[in-house]
Amino acid sequence: MDVVCFRVKGDSKLELGAIQEYGKVAPICAWTLESVMAQSDTLEFLVDEERPRYEEDQIDVVSLLPEEMLNGYGSRQVGGGKGPGNPHGEESETLYYIERAFIDDNPHLDIVVRPELEILW
Repeated sequence: MDVVCFRVKGDSKLELGAIQEYGKVAPICAWTLESVMAQSDTLEFLVDEERPRYEEDQIDVVSLLPEEMLNGYGSRQVGGGKGPGNPHGEESETLYYIERAFIDDNPHLDIVVRPELEILW
């Protein structure tokens, strides 16, 4: 469940991604740039389902996110656990809590913000 900075081969854009099963890298995005934890300045990221997962030969991994910049993992119910796609909340998605300091210290990172991914309870 490591988080990496990577570039798609042939592209100069530096992105964040999470290593998934079988070694694929999934781009991650935030639904807001506001902090999600009261005790620290942490941003919440999740896998961007609109983007493909990349094989090792499709990307260049630039660096591994330093351990002290990853403030843990969490999960949330897909779709908030309501509606026709997940009415009983059985399906969940992983959340990655990344310190804002890492984002601020890496101004070349392209952070994708997708406000529509916020779940309103």
